[in-house]
Amino acid sequence: MEAQIKTELGQLYMEKAIFEVHFSAKEEFSETGGDEVAFYISTNPGEPAKPMTKIASGGELSRMMLALKTIFSKHQGITSIIFDEVDTGVSGRVAQAIAEKIYAVSVGSQVLCITHLPQVAAMADHHYYITKQVENERTSTNVKILKEDEKSLEISRMIAGTEVTELAKQHAEEMLSQASKTKSAR
Repeated sequence: MEAQIKTELGQLYMEKAIFEVHFSAKEEFSETGGDEVAFYISTNPGEPAKPMTKIASGGELSRMMLALKTIFSKHQGITSIIFDEVDTGVSGRVAQAIAEKIYAVSVGSQVLCITHLPQVAAMADHHYYITKQVENERTSTNVKILKEDEKSLEISRMIAGTEVTELAKQHAEEMLSQASKTKSAR
């Protein structure tokens, strides 16, 4: 597993990371077994591996979870995987690598991915827009399936924020086109 995680992390721009699985015996056997298992990681060259829960940043944890889910989905025959903001704390080329990794997982499994990154959204085959509203002190969630022209507009909003410009629209179209090329090349 350590070697597989190292390979996956390398593809997510963490090629220098060290990943170790540490086992220790519990004092007493319980319903969860007789071993304690801890993941150790070093994300900076020259630093010793330490418990992942203590040193990993949000972006590093996101990439670790993606790496783990990628490996487990291959070996467990999982047909549906949910990524809830697995791209937290990343941007740029790392966001693109995550988008491509999520797409690769989706080839063999159904993937539901909640994201705020345009790179990740552009790789999706289907887009849904989720909103929440409070009415009479109750919160309701609405889900809308986006049509082709709405996909581009929503990705434009992800890029530009509140004011969608022509340049943002062009960039969104380019991202969707690049995503299509990447997917068809696989």
